[in-house]
Amino acid sequence: MGRDLWSSRAQAMSALEGELSDVRLLLDELFALVDEAAETMDPVDSQFGRVTALIIVKARFLAQAYYSLALDGLAQEAGALLRPLIECLELLEYLRLDPERVQEALDGRLPSAGTIAMRIDGQLKDVRDYLNQHASHLSVAPESARHLMRFDADGQRTVLQLQQPFEPAVLLKNLGSLFAVFTMVAIEAINCTAVARCPTAGDMTDHVVGLRDRGHWLFKGEASGREA
Repeated sequence: MGRDLWSSRAQAMSALEGELSDVRLLLDELFALVDEAAETMDPVDSQFGRVTALIIVKARFLAQAYYSLALDGLAQEAGALLRPLIECLELLEYLRLDPERVQEALDGRLPSAGTIAMRIDGQLKDVRDYLNQHASHLSVAPESARHLMRFDADGQRTVLQLQQPFEPAVLLKNLGSLFAVFTMVAIEAINCTAVARCPTAGDMTDHVVGLRDRGHWLFKGEASGREA
């Protein structure tokens, strides 16, 4: 009889309906706000509006994919998605600072992600480097592979860890990481709506600031240092 592939997810979903329901509602609201920002930008009659709308939607899908893997207990594997999510964040800022750069995207001549990060004075290089070393590429180094094995009290490997067990504290930590990065994406997406002079930009700004403050309390840490 094979293992239930979805037992960790089922337990996680139960927790999100129970003791972690405030976290689920917060993330639901954040995803809805990012959707609103994308839908606000899409009708903007400019290349800037159309391109940034597409980037926001791509970021939203990456965030949802991370969320899904976190529910399965696959945080290490989900971490591989944080790097392109950060790239979406930094690309939005790169285009917002100079909307004429959209032509680079349309012509397929955007700078590399590293160059974009340097040009906007990005503050997430250490995070990207860590993800590059431990999550984005295959590695059997101890820090990358520890979750693949079980260890006894003396730290000796016992058996392969073929399925990640559900642990509420681990899920909360991983969803806190998602919330931190995706909140920054939301703020940058809303900043783009302000550049495009969308009439609801101010209301969305107030909304994301409220979400950030709630996340600070729920996750016991600062969700984002980015200004809205």
